[in-house]
Amino acid sequence: MVIIINGPCGIGKTTLAWELLGRFDRAVMLDGDYIGAFHPGWDEDKSRPAYLRKTLHHLVAFHQQEGQYSHFVINYVFERPEALADLVGRLALLNNPVYTFRLIADESVIEQRIRGREQGDDLAWYLTRFRQLLAIQTENAKRGDLGIVVDTTALTAAGTADHIMQIVGK
Repeated sequence: MVIIINGPCGIGKTTLAWELLGRFDRAVMLDGDYIGAFHPGWDEDKSRPAYLRKTLHHLVAFHQQEGQYSHFVINYVFERPEALADLVGRLALLNNPVYTFRLIADESVIEQRIRGREQGDDLAWYLTRFRQLLAIQTENAKRGDLGIVVDTTALTAAGTADHIMQIVGK
């Protein structure tokens, strides 16, 4: 099984991914921000998102074949339905059920989460960027699938993981 966690920065994707990872025996968490941390950055290299999707596909295939892992949690910001569909299609070729979730929350809650983890110069960037990504995802979700919406406004990471595990039947 593959669970893909989508949402803007600051929503809690990484925290949730760690929480979900602990719910499986022999699972792998693949964080797109770390796997796809390239220089030049995302805004300078337009081929980076496609390259990252191919890399994630290869990593899942490798872990299945060599490590005998069957459960994967992938967290990343997918802005466009086409990008998410591309990854889902690649992963489906590996005979895995793939579930995608888009985390949302009230803007004030996301801002509070970011303020709790970021400081200095990065804080202003993250506060601006989460609002940009939230608007992009909200608009793009109108024209395609960005994942099953899970409102995390009043949920802890454990509560969100419980909800997702119910949906996937685990």
